[in-house]
Amino acid sequence: MKTKFCALCQKEDRVLYRVQVKKGKVWIFVCTDCCNKVKTEPNYRYGGTWKGSTLPTMGR
Repeated sequence: MKTKFCALCQKEDRVLYRVQVKKGKVWIFVCTDCCNKVKTEPNYRYGGTWKGSTLPTMGR
């Protein structure tokens, strides 16, 4: 299973959330705990869920 690190707390996880917390076009991946914390930010935007699955893909 693939993993990524949270941009805020550096915790390694298999499920991260793509969010914006500042104005602009910068998106970051955050863990569940950090996502719950930044939801109260005035510029918070949710942009999807990254799941580090290792399922085989078609055509490879």
